[in-house]
Amino acid sequence: MSIRSQFLTAAAVAALSTGLLSATALTPAAYAQTAPKAPAVLPGGVEFAQTHSDITPDPQARFGRLPNGLTYIIYPNKTPPGVVALRMRFGTGSLMESEQQLGLAHFLEHMAFNGSKNVPEGDMVKILERHGLKFGPDTNAYTSFDETVYMLDLPKNDEEIIDTGLFLFRETAGNLTLDPKAIDRERGVVLGEERARNSPGYRAYVEWAKAAFPGQLYGHRLPIGSTKVIAEAPAQAFIDYYNDFYRPELTTVVVAGDVDADTIEAKIKAKFSDLTPRSKRPLDKLSFGTYTPQKASAYTYVEPGLSKSMQVTWFKPFDDSWETRAKDFDDTLDNLTLSILNQRLERQAKSPESAFAAAGAGDDTVAKTAETLSLSITPKPGKEKDAFEQAFTMVRQFETYGVTEDEVTRELADMAASLEAQAKGEKTRNTGAIVNALVGSVADKEVMTAPSQNLAFFNSIKGRLTAAAVSARAKTLFAGDGPLLTHMASDLGGFDKPAMLASYEAIKAKTVEKPAVAVKKAWPYETFGKAPASVVKEVLLTDIGVTELAYANGVKVNIKPTTFKDNEILVNVRFNGGLTTIGQDKALPLQAANWVGVFDGGLGKLDSEEIKETLAGRIYGANFGIGEEAAVLSGNTTPSDFALQMQVLTAFVTDTAYRPQALDRLKSFLPNYYQTLSSTPNSVFSTKAPRLLRNGDTRFGLPEKDAALAVKNDDAKALVTGILTTAPIEITIVGDITVEEAKKVLDTTFATLPKRAETIAPVKGADTLSFPTTNLHQVLTHTGRADQNLSYVAWPTTDFFADTKQARATEMLAEVMTLRLIDEIREKQGASYGSSAGSVMSNTFKGYGYLAAQATVKPEVDQTFYDSLLAIAEDLKAKPVEADELLRARKPVLDRYDVQVKTNGYWIGVLPGIQADPRDLTAIRTRKAEVEAVTPADIQAMAKKWLIKEKLLRIQVKPADKPAAAPAQ
Repeated sequence: MSIRSQFLTAAAVAALSTGLLSATALTPAAYAQTAPKAPAVLPGGVEFAQTHSDITPDPQARFGRLPNGLTYIIYPNKTPPGVVALRMRFGTGSLMESEQQLGLAHFLEHMAFNGSKNVPEGDMVKILERHGLKFGPDTNAYTSFDETVYMLDLPKNDEEIIDTGLFLFRETAGNLTLDPKAIDRERGVVLGEERARNSPGYRAYVEWAKAAFPGQLYGHRLPIGSTKVIAEAPAQAFIDYYNDFYRPELTTVVVAGDVDADTIEAKIKAKFSDLTPRSKRPLDKLSFGTYTPQKASAYTYVEPGLSKSMQVTWFKPFDDSWETRAKDFDDTLDNLTLSILNQRLERQAKSPESAFAAAGAGDDTVAKTAETLSLSITPKPGKEKDAFEQAFTMVRQFETYGVTEDEVTRELADMAASLEAQAKGEKTRNTGAIVNALVGSVADKEVMTAPSQNLAFFNSIKGRLTAAAVSARAKTLFAGDGPLLTHMASDLGGFDKPAMLASYEAIKAKTVEKPAVAVKKAWPYETFGKAPASVVKEVLLTDIGVTELAYANGVKVNIKPTTFKDNEILVNVRFNGGLTTIGQDKALPLQAANWVGVFDGGLGKLDSEEIKETLAGRIYGANFGIGEEAAVLSGNTTPSDFALQMQVLTAFVTDTAYRPQALDRLKSFLPNYYQTLSSTPNSVFSTKAPRLLRNGDTRFGLPEKDAALAVKNDDAKALVTGILTTAPIEITIVGDITVEEAKKVLDTTFATLPKRAETIAPVKGADTLSFPTTNLHQVLTHTGRADQNLSYVAWPTTDFFADTKQARATEMLAEVMTLRLIDEIREKQGASYGSSAGSVMSNTFKGYGYLAAQATVKPEVDQTFYDSLLAIAEDLKAKPVEADELLRARKPVLDRYDVQVKTNGYWIGVLPGIQADPRDLTAIRTRKAEVEAVTPADIQAMAKKWLIKEKLLRIQVKPADKPAAAPAQ
């Protein structure tokens, strides 16, 4: 990651990128001294930022360019061991399309998986599956406004799989067949993706972009494109785009992971040196429109189901310059300035008198178009005008009076803590994060730097980041063109364009008062006043490297020291019982507890903002949620802050305040949130289906809006504090720590707690869950587009521990079903962008589980999907799967497992609860062997056992009888 990216806080619009599922080396000095002169950069071709910068790149990275203009980056890295990540970036996206090609940059990305000179249509994904890559998680791609990136995450670093990955990249770069019949077969898939992504929020953004950037292509070149072009574009239009922009000088191959740089460099030269341009179109003369300075203006967009939001946006011309140290200083100063403003806005949002539920400021680079700075505001219901004026007044106060020394000190402490933590973990950075940062550095004209370099740069400029410097920047930060005042909602509530402009002008002309200053308090939870309980059991589980402790006060602890990632410790405090101790009569407090957590309610001696002020510069967490098996309080920290992390968690166990302001603030979001829920099939399904699948159990799914708004803080507080103060505790600690270090801190925190029961009895009726047996065809409706639909089928199974071998076989059955759904619904029928299956078998509720399949298809295709799925089910029951199909289903699961077990995240996910339920420990030990042991006959047996037509639950989410009205602006 570059130092510039490290500090920038721009808000990305993730939905605007589309994906398949959503040579001479120019190296650092030591290498470059002996390297021959690099080939010249071709006009419009990719260049590395360090050739235009005073910043030295990460010495671990090797940069190179072939004579044909293709660039490459190689980054050896051994975390996790044996893993390799491949990326191939083309410096082209939807902005490069002509009017006749709208959507073809993204469509072409799909076609890369549908036939090339040496790989027949349909074979690429199967080749990768045989090597352990699953379509979606490991094999994917995305297209944005200015780049297209292909991604292969290799679970092994053997030569064959690396060669295969590079071979397939070479096919994509120059050998795609773009057969007209294959294109026609894929049209339905791409149109299905357009249907799935199209929502009120997406449509609102598209129209806003057109208004915000007049005379420029951005608002007219959304990556998904035109449905007419997608449906009708001839093959020649694809070929023209492919030849014009999939050229060596726009191509960058990136390889990161457990590799030898010399070997990989030789492979890249051998594979890609013969790649030649297929077009002479000039790449340095592309135009994306002309930036036009704007005056203050207003824009509104109204559509049913749209979440209410307001925004004030200032504009500047697009900055196409290269990263330099001077630019990084300016970016760091901007980031520091915005961080202080955002802290003020967040503090105000949490106060009872706030008219807005949330507000924040951020800068962004809009591809090839403009630089923006935006103030975003979410008003409380009915307070649009007050929220706008309150938030904008705070910006004016910020401009007028600047910042305090304490505010700067706090933010600098947080910045330093983050950078120091990353520098200490530099040698064990994740390969996936590194490869994506490398790709990003090429796109953003940034120099890839190591965390230690970022820290050194920060330390070198820290003395210049003074309150005076920040206050001076605050006066000029909002000095761009405009602003454009935006209000998007299902109902403007009277706050229309004239009203917005009037409020804006009034606040601009107003003399604002100096804001109040927050006061930092001391951290009062360093000790808990009692002698520690003794350790009554200590057992080392040598096969998995875990030490189990049991204390006399009933607290149990699992400690797994690892070397997976330096300077990282993950902590999970598990309160046994979960939903088995919470009846349906407490469903509403349960929902509120999971929405609010505990941090925002603060501690008895400090509210949440005071905690942040007090612990500035420290790394800790206090995340809370109640699940089926247990409630969990967790945090991520470092060795130097481990003691503080445990103090924070113990403080929330013993002195959580659960102030009503946190729930009140949450409720202020709910009306806005609920009115969006009917706007797409997915939102309807996600709120209604969990309850349908559990036979109406009100602990699952979403309550009605009025009921959610009526929940009382006292009820939620009683539920949470009851869990925290009485439920059995089992703590899991994973990461860069020793057992003795952990025990020393436990002696001053959790070992001081009063004695607790080691088990907890379930509440009558709360420990049972059932799959429905009646009303098995459910039809739900949404208010979105008339061509949007979700089709879903679930068969009842049983719980995981009924028979773990049976559970693994059912898991493989679902994987095979996914392969067949993709082949049938996506590839053959072209009916759906997303189609998959999965198995859910409860660890908590005896006898409960289900196997489900779903697809996003047109409403009229619902029956076809259902019939196709039943045909797949009957075939799986009739005969065993072929060996190759089982290989393609199982190998990605096993290879992904081999990668996961080398991460802290895996162990913090599976270890909690192993003392409360030793069956969990057995499941950890046997998972791989049981998956490996599944046979085609086992899968057939599970199909016969579970895939019974008469027992399945069918859910369809289709359009309401009256489609949504056309948007009004």
